[in-house]
Order: sequence, then C-alpha cells, then structure tokens
Amino acid sequence: MKVNECNEFNPEFPETFNWGIIDSIILTNVTDDIILQIKHDLHTLDRNLTPGLRQALCIISRHAII
Repeated sequence: MKVNECNEFNPEFPETFNWGIIDSIILTNVTDDIILQIKHDLHTLDRNLTPGLRQALCIISRHAII
C-alpha cells in the first residue's frame, strides 16, 4: 500500500505521519530531514519553505510503500 492511501496520512500535515514504517531506509532518512526542516521553519519567522516541504512529503507519499 502507498502512504497516500493510508488512513493516517493527512496531506495537509504530512509531517505528522509515521514515516518510519515505510519500506525504504533512504526515503525514511529523506523524510526525517524534511520533517526536521519543517519543524525548524515553523519555529522561526521564515515559514516560506514550509508549503513546499509539505508538498515534497506528499509527492513522496505517492511513491513510498508501507
């Protein structure tokens, strides 16, 4: 099953999904880096990148398999 087909996946807040369950170490590491960047950006005044980073997670969700 793809991540975007999972009931727990929320495309508005994809960083809340448990990306550790996907079947790819490389994608898990990439999603972890993106999530850390989202959290950092949300705690600073520079939130311009957050929508793009969330979109990147949504793109990964269409390809990553659980």
